[in-house]
Amino acid sequence: MYYKNIPAQSSPEFLASEKFVSFTATAVSEGVTADENGDKYVKAGTLIGASGKAVKITRSGSSGSYTYTLSEDPAGITMSTVNVRYGDQPVGVLVEGYVIPERLQGDYIVEAAEQIKAKLPEVKFR
Repeated sequence: MYYKNIPAQSSPEFLASEKFVSFTATAVSEGVTADENGDKYVKAGTLIGASGKAVKITRSGSSGSYTYTLSEDPAGITMSTVNVRYGDQPVGVLVEGYVIPERLQGDYIVEAAEQIKAKLPEVKFR
């Protein structure tokens, strides 16, 4: 019998309401860093662009006057964790609903909230 131990992947629940709208999109493997097992996970709660890539937020400037730049405009937020080790995969993407920004995946989400809200007007931050 073949046995392979697969570590569980979990993310904190980021939905603030049971009512939301999501559509299917394709999460691409390009730009996703592999873990120690070679798996490439796009975690639930990750901003995703229309290209299917995870949106990266960079910070520049100095303390007190930081500016935040998004790698591309977000099209939504991934609803579940998906493994893109073997290629691009379908994933549910939230486009309307209430979320808790502190629980979303990625750096500087809370700090860049105003920019994200402007790009995703139907997603409300609690």
